[in-house]
Amino acid sequence: MMIQRVEMCISLVKLAFEFVVVVAEAVGTVIHENSSNSHHSIHEYSPFIPFVGFLP
Repeated sequence: MMIQRVEMCISLVKLAFEFVVVVAEAVGTVIHENSSNSHHSIHEYSPFIPFVGFLP
């Protein structure tokens, strides 16, 4: 019974880690798209979005 709980915990941690990686990639894509479309007005408001980063 204890081994099943440990395996389930490991599976949930892996799933959470994959979710974090996908979100980080999405944030990176949004930042890249916003920076490539920077020909707009300088006075245009752009909210601060922190860069999460990528894992190797």
